[in-house]
Amino acid sequence: MKGRIPTFPKENRLVPVKLKSFHEYEVWSQDSAVERETQKQIELSLSPLQPRTFSIRGTCALCGVETMFRANFDYPNKAEDGRLIPNFRECLTCAHCGLKNRLRGVLHLFVQEFGPEAAQPIYITEQLGAAYRWLKGRFPAVSGSEFIPKSGPFGTSPRGIRNEDLCALTWPGDSFDFILSFDVLEHVADVNAAFSEICRCLRPGGKFLFTAPFRIDLRETLVRATVDSNGNIKHCLEPEYHGGNLSDSSKGTLCLRHFGWDTIQQLEKAGFSDAEVWLFWSRELGYIGGTQIAIAAYKKPDV
Repeated sequence: MKGRIPTFPKENRLVPVKLKSFHEYEVWSQDSAVERETQKQIELSLSPLQPRTFSIRGTCALCGVETMFRANFDYPNKAEDGRLIPNFRECLTCAHCGLKNRLRGVLHLFVQEFGPEAAQPIYITEQLGAAYRWLKGRFPAVSGSEFIPKSGPFGTSPRGIRNEDLCALTWPGDSFDFILSFDVLEHVADVNAAFSEICRCLRPGGKFLFTAPFRIDLRETLVRATVDSNGNIKHCLEPEYHGGNLSDSSKGTLCLRHFGWDTIQQLEKAGFSDAEVWLFWSRELGYIGGTQIAIAAYKKPDV
């Protein structure tokens, strides 16, 4: 997926709302209520009455072209009237680059807000997905990994796939200018250890951007399950599985948590000097399915 690092003309730029606390969210929620209701009605108008594959026209900011976004009813949501509606976050695939909504949106924000240069070292916590391939085609110094404990020691690359445990990374400290993680951290047993390791591996002034299930209406993270040091799982809620599983392709990966606003404090405790929740939505750019969310954190520069 070779290509250029995108630039964004005015009409393709995002203006994310950046919040640092639950209180700021409450203020925003009140102020944006009418706007969000309008967005909801727009999304309902785009969805066919009967489940089927369909497309909507828009602009892919990463490609810089008008395109068709393909949508389907895999993993559908329910509207208030009981009608099935698409899980737009997990579809709306650009016909040009093949990236779905949630990846296009966060990669857009990464390039626009962080301004990475081609030679800067980047680590993304995946190596087999579309986001890694897109980054590798534009940033030669990108590194990726997967969690495949049965494949061999961590820090090695059996069959060319680097094996890493986010709770105990083998990268040296101060290795990367940017670390990215897209819908991975909800599956990590000890997320506080993962946050600390990510901070350690960033250079001073480095930036961390991630997505994960985030309950914007909750002060505290919703714990769905826990995993002890022996790998024993304790379910606190009905099990929820996402996507595939490299160790067992017949099963998804257990979701351990939906993050809440205490994530800001967790990141700062892990060593980040600042953390923010970014909110965005765009019908034209195909970033829909309710308010879209990414979390950014910054490592304090050397003084």
